[in-house]
Amino acid sequence: MKKLWIWIAVVLTVALLVGFDYYRSTEFKLEIVELSPQPAPADGQSPVKLKVRLLDGKGLPVEGHILFGLPRNGGLFSSNRMRTNADGEAEYTYYPYKASKLQPVRKIKIDIIDESNSVFIEINTKLTVELDLVQPEQETKSEHSLDNIFGE
Repeated sequence: MKKLWIWIAVVLTVALLVGFDYYRSTEFKLEIVELSPQPAPADGQSPVKLKVRLLDGKGLPVEGHILFGLPRNGGLFSSNRMRTNADGEAEYTYYPYKASKLQPVRKIKIDIIDESNSVFIEINTKLTVELDLVQPEQETKSEHSLDNIFGE
């Protein structure tokens, strides 16, 4: 019987911790301030500016939270983690992948996750942004060849 009470206490404690983190995640809101250019060229080098804002439950900006940016299907950020400023904003620079026959142009989903509001079990406020990519107008070709690299 004593083991049963211990298990009940453990389950209740975990449930309280999960409930607390879930409640905290609902007290914050992420929103897009700027996403440009939209659509962006899939050339592997043109930067895309993504600015997001974190607000509390009263709609006021939240300063000092760490936001994590994660492109789910291609490309990369110049920095994945950004701290919100006094206006609750964090600005990312995203570089789309270079479109090719193996990796055709498609929409990119980017997750922005507030890592600072979860205390126990990583239930975070999250925003998913969709970025449209287009085939670049002009394909960039390298001036290098194997002969230039290795000599001939």
